[in-house]
Amino acid sequence: MSQIYQLTEVAENNGKSGKPAWIIYKGNVYDVTGFLKDHPGGAELILEVAGKDATKAFNGAGHSSDAVNDLKKYKIGEVAINAQPTTKPQTNTVEQLPPKAPMKPSSSSSSSSSSSSFLCCC
Repeated sequence: MSQIYQLTEVAENNGKSGKPAWIIYKGNVYDVTGFLKDHPGGAELILEVAGKDATKAFNGAGHSSDAVNDLKKYKIGEVAINAQPTTKPQTNTVEQLPPKAPMKPSSSSSSSSSSSSFLCCC
């Protein structure tokens, strides 16, 4: 059974401050620290994605099938299934106002020009 790692644990191993360099590729975790000095593109390229999911960068670099096979020897585990970053869903709170009482038409039959009554249709 493979070791299971959380994203936070992988992120801590980013190759900085003496930490190992781990990457995620297709849901698997690889410790590529020992390969940094041998990487044909230079250690800097790996360190840019160390501690992160490197799947897009790895695939985009046009690695050969040999490179994919070589990667297997650095596998140390898998990313936890529930390791996706969780964000608290935003809830839009709308202030609830009390319902308006419908306006009643004026029962006064006198139509004075000095007083105005307003009737709303909505």
